[in-house]
Amino acid sequence: MARRQVLPLRTAVSTSAGLASAAINFLACVEVAEYAGGPSAWIALLVAGALIVFSASNFAELSGLYPSAAAIRVWTRRGLNDSLSLIISLVYALTVIFVIAADAFVLANAFHAGIPQIPGWLWIVVLLLVIVIANLRGIRIAGRIQDANALLLLATLSIISLVILGKVPLPPVSKFLHVGPGIFQSIALGVFIYVGFEWVTPLAEEFSDARAIPRGMYIALGLIAIAFALFTVALTTIFPRTEQLKTTLIPQLLAGQKALGAVGFWWMLFVTMTTAMTTFNGGLFTASRFVYALAREKSLPKVFAHLNDRWVPSYALMTLAGLSLVLALVIFVTGQFTILINAGAGVEGLIYALSALLVIRLRRKEPTRARPFHALGVPWLTAMVGIVFLLLGVGALMTSSSPVPWPLVFVGTLVILTSLYVYKVVPQLKTKNPVKSMKRAREETIE
Repeated sequence: MARRQVLPLRTAVSTSAGLASAAINFLACVEVAEYAGGPSAWIALLVAGALIVFSASNFAELSGLYPSAAAIRVWTRRGLNDSLSLIISLVYALTVIFVIAADAFVLANAFHAGIPQIPGWLWIVVLLLVIVIANLRGIRIAGRIQDANALLLLATLSIISLVILGKVPLPPVSKFLHVGPGIFQSIALGVFIYVGFEWVTPLAEEFSDARAIPRGMYIALGLIAIAFALFTVALTTIFPRTEQLKTTLIPQLLAGQKALGAVGFWWMLFVTMTTAMTTFNGGLFTASRFVYALAREKSLPKVFAHLNDRWVPSYALMTLAGLSLVLALVIFVTGQFTILINAGAGVEGLIYALSALLVIRLRRKEPTRARPFHALGVPWLTAMVGIVFLLLGVGALMTSSSPVPWPLVFVGTLVILTSLYVYKVVPQLKTKNPVKSMKRAREETIE
């Protein structure tokens, strides 16, 4: 693939922010506020954001070290081994489908609340179809859609939150500084509001400036912190007893309606749509490049390495969209979206822990290799934060409303299936389509 480095810094920001700013974040904000004890939820989000910054610095170093569409596949192969690297990469790639499917479920419920005459599943189909068509027209179009939607999302969410805060009496200042007994649970939940920011890294071969990805991640995290902290504080102000919102899938719509009536309801419905658009678009146009990179090295069927006349991995894109749609419709029928949320959060937590391990290992294995960006606190602080993410990831996988930890069962099944694929199918692909080591090295930009 000849590189077409056409994306600017703003698309790095919008992609990183858009993938993290999913519609399911509104549900997480309710949980964060409840455990934090009200308006002090902003403290939990600030601390959670600080933890995420350490993880972002890991991804910044790794992306600068090996800027490749294969991203985590290259990093783990260099830091661990080939087979384990591929298993991790495939499971990680599937988390994008989890997020899209769970977000689609929340989107469907939100639109059904606003326009009950149209079935919720139809919104899922239409929006995914629009995103796929736009992405097939080229990465410039996909990038512009991401830029516009992320800007609208973060700006409108911040504005309506400020409007709500200006419309209702604010609690005493002491309430904003008082933390409840569940502050640590609140911080843990707050971390997952930021997850997904690092999925911009598979676009490393598409940016005109290699420094755009690390810079974009840092800027995006700051914007996410501001927008969702404002929303969470506004939520606790308009609903002092946040437990009232625990049984609803549309807390953002209820908050907008209570503060501004019909205008607030439709405003927040528009914000919800932009969250879904950024998640669908960002997820598909980054994950499709990742799948393309795996097919390019013959770890996936070569059909996924096909590029259309606009340099888009079209078969990879349509396959991911199709899988996302099927899973989204299954979740829409069953309502079991929390399994996907916890499974995705668990995988992300483990990946963040893995990023800390990879930074430390590669510092020792390749100490002289140029690093445009350096991770914070290597090795001890990096290791400590990595352990925190390991515990958070395991905790998310063990979270279930039933005695059986279904997220763990779900992810464990995926690991078994991908392991069978790696050890049984991939060797046959490699035999049929041998890869010259120098070509692979050149494509991964390792040398």
